[in-house]
Amino acid sequence: MRILAISLLLLGFLHGCKRADVIHSRKLDCNYTDSSSKKAVYDAIVRKYVQKGLPGISLLIHDSAGHYVGSAGYADIEKHVPFTPCHISKAASITKLLVGTLTLKLQEMGKINIDDPVSKYIDAGILKKIDEAEGKTIKQLMNHTTGIYDVITDDEFYLAVLNNPNHRWTQEELLKYVYGKKAYTLGQPYGAYYSNTNTLLLSMCIEKATGRSHADLLHELILKPNGMVNTYYQGHDQLPADAAQGYYDLHNNGTLSNVSNLITGSGNGYGGVFSNVFDLYTFYTNLLRYKTILSQASLDIMQQFVQEDDDFYTGVGMVKRFTHKSAYGIGHNGRDLGYNANLYYFPAKNAWLVFFVNYGTNGSSRLKQTFFDFENEVVDAMLQ
Repeated sequence: MRILAISLLLLGFLHGCKRADVIHSRKLDCNYTDSSSKKAVYDAIVRKYVQKGLPGISLLIHDSAGHYVGSAGYADIEKHVPFTPCHISKAASITKLLVGTLTLKLQEMGKINIDDPVSKYIDAGILKKIDEAEGKTIKQLMNHTTGIYDVITDDEFYLAVLNNPNHRWTQEELLKYVYGKKAYTLGQPYGAYYSNTNTLLLSMCIEKATGRSHADLLHELILKPNGMVNTYYQGHDQLPADAAQGYYDLHNNGTLSNVSNLITGSGNGYGGVFSNVFDLYTFYTNLLRYKTILSQASLDIMQQFVQEDDDFYTGVGMVKRFTHKSAYGIGHNGRDLGYNANLYYFPAKNAWLVFFVNYGTNGSSRLKQTFFDFENEVVDAMLQ
């Protein structure tokens, strides 16, 4: 998710915050098969960027060289727990890909229609307080073409998170930080503007259309059928003790602080999924390779992309990136205060990329560019 860069003044409040439900991580025995002829290359990249300061990395790549799985660093620095591919970590906005898949699954079941106006499912009293919400469709929520203000960029929301980090946010509570805020102006060539509020509203539409919790439906229709037993939805599920801690260099001095206690509205459609590389790989190959989750018609809808900026295109529940490289990727990335994740498929190379890094890049820090260097080096190595 795109998050406003928080000032160090605000981050100073973190020292007084109590811990949330991610307690110290436990050690895991992790068994997996690695058949990649590029193993030495990928191992070197993972080790290199942990040595550069990223706390922990887990990486899975399936490409023409075979199947690679590896990791380095720590899931829990304080307890010296190694980060393994079996550890779950926060997938952040990859949640949107899962919720988007759920929405299209519900459409195939006749429970919802993405061409319906949002007003069919959300009370007019709510919509009239959200600039540019009236007249928009569910599909526009999914591809970020509404222009609606992004709750995750709001300073007052962050102050509330800092003051009460363990709070379980409801959809209506979050919308209070959107009411009365001016929508973004959309125009050519950029017809989209990524906003977490869109998927928040989408979760409300799902619940009105079905009369059920979108979290329950996510488990029932997506997670359970795909054997995703190591995937959890924060705010609805109790996280296990093998969840990786999330870190950030608060003072930009090389000292990492544990920020796992900050919950930025998890469980409301736009973020909150915790998973590992194996579960996300299984989900994504079932979706795109084996096509056992959605029909081809629904997959075609997902891949109707609108340009958001020079290297970011919003589809209907997914995004397209890396267009400046030899092959683009479709999927989603996740960015949160102490976590990063990528889940992408590169059609031209028939290559799959999944990784978790338990470090946040939404604020300004010396490791921010280190993370993006890692992402670029991994993608470049995979595409060679």
